Amino acid sequence: MNNKTNSFYRAPKMLYENPRYKDLSCEAKTLYMFLLDRRQLSEMNGAKWRDEQGCIFIHYTIKDMMQITNYGNKKINELLKELEKHQLIKRKHRGLGRANRIYVYDVLEAAGSDWKPNDVMAWLLEHY
Repeated sequence: MNNKTNSFYRAPKMLYENPRYKDLSCEAKTLYMFLLDRRQLSEMNGAKWRDEQGCIFIHYTIKDMMQITNYGNKKINELLKELEKHQLIKRKHRGLGRANRIYVYDVLEAAGSDWKPNDVMAWLLEHY
C-alpha cells in the first residue's frame, strides 16, 4: 500500500446508498471509517490480528476513538452500539486489563469473506 492510499479515510458509498444503513447516523458512519481503516492495518499485519476462527479483529480504545473524533466517552459508546445494531461491528469484551476485540465488517468487500456475524457470535458465546 502506498502513502497516497494512507492519506485519507474511505467512506463506503454503501453506507449512504443502501437502505439498510438509511438510519445510521453520520457520526456512526464517521467512526466506522476510522474502525475500517484500523481493520485494514490489522489485515496487512497478518496472523497476529486474526482470532481462532481466522477472523480479523482490531484493538481500538475508547480513549483513542474519543481523541480522533473529538466525541466524549458516552457518545463513542452510543455510536459503537449503533454500529453493532447495524451489524457493522461486533465487540468481544475480554475482561479487566485486556483490550477488547472489535470485529469490523468491511462493506467494501463484495462478499465480506471473513465476516460471519452470526457464526462469530455463536462461537464467542460458546467459548467465552
